[in-house]
Amino acid sequence: MKRANILITCFGLFFAPAAVAQQTSPETQDTKRFSGLYLGAGAGYGDYSSGGDGAFVDFFAGLRKQTDSGLVYGVEGAVMIVDSDAINTNFDLFDSSASIIAKLGYTPNNKLMWYGGAGYTSVDLANEVQNMGSSDGVMFEAGLEYMASSWFGVRLRGQYHAVSDEADITSIGAGLLFSF
Repeated sequence: MKRANILITCFGLFFAPAAVAQQTSPETQDTKRFSGLYLGAGAGYGDYSSGGDGAFVDFFAGLRKQTDSGLVYGVEGAVMIVDSDAINTNFDLFDSSASIIAKLGYTPNNKLMWYGGAGYTSVDLANEVQNMGSSDGVMFEAGLEYMASSWFGVRLRGQYHAVSDEADITSIGAGLLFSF
């Protein structure tokens, strides 16, 4: 009798994880968590070569498509409000820091995605001496996203804005996003 109980317990411990994985696996694979419209907000810290560094808050919206092979591609727009002497901060969307970026990512398990992107940025710059006006340029981004559910996720990212010879911006940040 003892041997039968031990054998049944070992059998259960061996096959139980496979049975649980079999039950949850189709739901996770059927729902593409990195597809559709998303909105979010983030915060972080930036270094501004035109004179200073400081914290920022950004708001973003995007649209993306996840393929069956795990590739994710899309586009995202963002505005940033910066607390630094190097940036003129306005709540007017036409005068504040704004960017649009094309992104390409990969998700091996439909929950975690590595991504990179490149795009256009426009930043209102200032230093201690003068207001340097708006500068346009190119930006690059690399990051990691984790989708806790089909509608909620978190993001860690780094960005580099090359906007003029004397006004590069390097920033790191984290954010929350909501997918629809």
